[in-house]
This record gives sequence, structure tokens and C-alpha cells, in this order.
Amino acid sequence: MACCLHCPYLGDGSGTIINDMKHILIFVQLFIISLVGYAQPAAVKNAGKSVFTLSTFKADGSLLSTSRGVFIDNEGTAVSAWTPFAGADHAVVVDASGKRMDVDYIFGANDLHDMVKFHVAGKTTGCKLSTGGVASGGKVWLLDFAKGKSNAMEGTVSKKETFSNKYNYYVISLSAPENTESCPFVDANGQVVGLMQPSKTTSDIHATDVRFAADFQVSGLSANDPLLRSTNIPAALPSDKDQALLSMMLTMQQDNPTKYGRVVDLFLNRFPTAVDGYNARAQQQVDNGQYADAARTMETAIAKCTPKDEAHYDYARIIYQKMMFSRDTLFTEWTLDKAMSEAKAAHDINPLPLYKHLQAQIVYSQGDFQGAYDQFMALTNTNFRNPELFLEASQCKQRLQAPQEECLALLDSAIATCRTPLTSDAAPYFLARATALDEAGQYRRAVVDYNQYDSLMLGRVGADFFFQREQCEVKARMFQQALDDIARAIILTPGDPMLLAEMANLQIRVNKLDDALKTTDAIIRMAPDYDEGYLLKGLAQVQLGQKKEGLENLRKAQEKGNEQAAALIAKYQ
Repeated sequence: MACCLHCPYLGDGSGTIINDMKHILIFVQLFIISLVGYAQPAAVKNAGKSVFTLSTFKADGSLLSTSRGVFIDNEGTAVSAWTPFAGADHAVVVDASGKRMDVDYIFGANDLHDMVKFHVAGKTTGCKLSTGGVASGGKVWLLDFAKGKSNAMEGTVSKKETFSNKYNYYVISLSAPENTESCPFVDANGQVVGLMQPSKTTSDIHATDVRFAADFQVSGLSANDPLLRSTNIPAALPSDKDQALLSMMLTMQQDNPTKYGRVVDLFLNRFPTAVDGYNARAQQQVDNGQYADAARTMETAIAKCTPKDEAHYDYARIIYQKMMFSRDTLFTEWTLDKAMSEAKAAHDINPLPLYKHLQAQIVYSQGDFQGAYDQFMALTNTNFRNPELFLEASQCKQRLQAPQEECLALLDSAIATCRTPLTSDAAPYFLARATALDEAGQYRRAVVDYNQYDSLMLGRVGADFFFQREQCEVKARMFQQALDDIARAIILTPGDPMLLAEMANLQIRVNKLDDALKTTDAIIRMAPDYDEGYLLKGLAQVQLGQKKEGLENLRKAQEKGNEQAAALIAKYQ
């Protein structure tokens, strides 16, 4: 051992030669790494410029998830894993040069293969797609970047399969480091082969053909895709305006103002001379009470859009609706006169009956019922003739206190003008005539129209309707139908003691006294301070011969403030 320690090749024990040997080993390792880098095709290295880091965020700005991906063109089109987008409010990417870009819309997604195709707002460095793929035994490189430098790890395709008769699915021999999921694999030509996906059951590394995601196409119905509905990042809009309008409408119906606002922005960017986008934005601003902003939006529409008559009409309609349905009194720039001015401007450019119809509605709202009636009836002699005109004319007659026969005749014309076979579009006219007949004392005719309305609505009616029809059926002495309807109203509004009181009152009237007792007991359990429950129970008990108990409940009703109780107590005492 001593001899070895004094060997001139090992030094004198100071460690100098050993340290030199370490330096030599490090040099050799670096040399080997340099050889590997040298062996890496130049096209592979260049492809690294197309890799990016994806970050998705929640609505509060906190980080939701991160991943990698690859740009597939120079116009911002990207492919990555879908999973980070689920539940995301917004997302950004950082490319290999450190440039940060927002994700503005999604073309499509697939959760089975965990892939998404989306767009970022900015110019990008895209990577070409491999059309033929790589055969088993072929070499591929997994691309990643860290600290602004591209990295490439060589792997071997151990298995290749085909799905959907077109796309490739690979199993790749490679020990991939962490945080490389969704990084692209490229071939020797630097063309993208697939996205890396670790196996959930084995240690294998998988890759799914990027062409699969690249082929995702958007349509007007994409907005209703269950996957795309799970994120606040909107679906891309189709290039066809009608399909884009469909997408915007479907997004509006999802009751997600944030996402809808983003879709409106996309529409305005795609179709800057179409009034639909400005109208949608102005409607959102009105809903938020931003009337001055809405005014500026529609003034911009009038300046930029073609045809301009549509912009004037939409502006008039927005003002009219605000005046009719908003309680705001602070924004005074909008008036019915302003709405009329815009409606006339639309008609001056293009004399459509639609624009005259809005003018007639404004005249009605200004209180000139005869003038509005004349305009509505004049429109019935044009190709704009429709049931709504006769309904509105009937309402004018009601405000003019015309005979009921005249009002009903106009409602008859409204129904006669409905398209056949009848659909739910005709339902409001039957309800209007039913209400008018009810008020005119023609109860059985009214019930027929109520029934027609119920049928046309296919059961999509609420408790208020069943109560309204029940009241008419009682007046028509159609008691069983009335009992059925009040029961339906109670089912739809189970916590309303007044509806139960109506049922109990009706049960007493038709001498179903045992049923009335059960109903009044339910009222008292539900609302022990509700005087009507005790009054009706007392009445039922007295009529059943339970005079003592009945009077006690009538006195309870009196104690709770019921004004009818005293007279009933005097009657039965």
C-alpha cells in the first residue's frame, strides 16, 4: 500500500494527480456530449424553435396547469395537451425565445387522445408535420427547451400503430425527464411526428400523431362541444358569417358573460363591417348598465357597417328596449324620440315594413294608441302581415276602451294568420285570446283556448298558468278540471301556502271535506301563522259536524287577523 501511495503516477498523497484525473473525466464527458450534439441533425436543432411552454389559469389569476406544445405554422396555430385547458379561464404560451402570447381561441379538442389545437395572438415559428411518420426501429428526437436553450433527446420507435385509418400512434424507447409531457417528437428532417404522452399503466413513452389535432375543424356548432364548454377560452369562429353567428348565439345561451364577451370580440375582429357584432356588444353593455358605452358602440356600427339601415334599426331597437324595460333614469341621452329618429333613419335608407313596425311600437309607447293602431293595421296589408300585428292592434283597442267584440275580432285574426300546422309560435296568441275571453265572461270558450295554449307549449308552462286556468275553470263550474290544475300548480310551487288554501277552498266548495281537512293540516304545518289555514279548517270542521273544533279554529283565524272570521263565528255559534 505504501509503495502504491508513493507511485509517481498517483502523486505524493496530496491528491493533485487524482484531481487532474477528475478533470480529464469531465473533459471526456463533455467531449462525448459534444459528439452527441454534433451527431444531432441540424434540422432537429432548428425545430426546437417551435416548442413552447403553456400555462393555464383560473378566473382569479392563479395557476391551473402547465404543459408543453408545438407551433405548426407561423400564424399562431399550436397543438398541445387538452387536459390543462379543462376548467381554465385563460391561458398564455412562452415560446423558445421567451416571447409571451395569449391564447385567444380553440379550434378543437379530443379528451381520449388528450390533444387540443388552438391559436395564440402573435407570429410564431412553426414546425412542419411529418406526413409519412417514422417506421419501427427509426430514430426520433424529443424536443424541449429550458432557460432559453433547446434540448433534444434521441429515442427509438419500438412500435407503430395506426388509428382512424390515417394517423400514427407510437411507442418509443426513451427515458424522458420530468416536465416533458406534450413535448414534440420530430424525425431527422425536423418534422413533427407526435406529442409525447407517458403511459398511465407502464413505463413506456407514447406519442400521438400531431396531424390528428392539426385536422381539427371548427363549425358553428363547436361552441356546444362539451369539452369546449368546460373552458372559458372560446371556440374559434368559422369563416362563414352565418356559421359564426350560430356560434355566437350558442355561446350566448350558455349564460357565461365572460366567454360570450370574448366570442363577441372574436366576431368583431373577423367581421368588422357586420352590424351583428356591434349589436351583440351593445346588448351586453346595456345589460351591464353601460349605456354610454353602448351608445358609442352603435355609433361606431353606423359609421363602419354596411348596410347602414341595419345599424340604425338595431340602435333604435336597443334604445326602445331600454326605455321599456330599464328603470334607469340617470342616462338621459336615450329617449323614445331618439329611438324614433333612428328607426326613421333606417326606413329612409331602406323602406322595409320591419322598420315601420318598430316606429308603430314606439308610437304606442308614447301613448298615441290611435296612431299606433292605424300603423299596425296598415302593415297588415303588406307582405309583413303576421299575427303579432293583430295582437298589437287589439292592445291598442283595449287602451282606447273599444268594445270587447272589436278586441276579440282582432285576436281571432291573429290566430287565423298563424301558420299551420300550429306550433309553439302560435301559443301566445291563444293565451291572449283566452285571457280576453275570460275577462269578457266567456269562460268555457276561454278554457278551450287555455287548453290549446297548454298543448302548443308541450307542457312547458308554470304554476302561474295553471292557477290562471283554474280560476277560469271555477267560474265555468268545471270543478274537477280546476282541482287538477291547482294540484299541478302546487306541485310546481310546493312551498306556497296560498295555493294550498285555494285547493282547500275549492274542496270545501265541492264538498270534499275530508280532503279539505288534510289540505288545511298541511297549510298549518307549513305556515302556522297563516290565518287562512285555520279559517278553512274551521269551515270544513263545522260542515262535517265538528262544530266545537271548527269554532276554535275560526277563533284562531280571528286572532291572527282574518277579517272574515268574525262573521263566520257569528253565523255558526
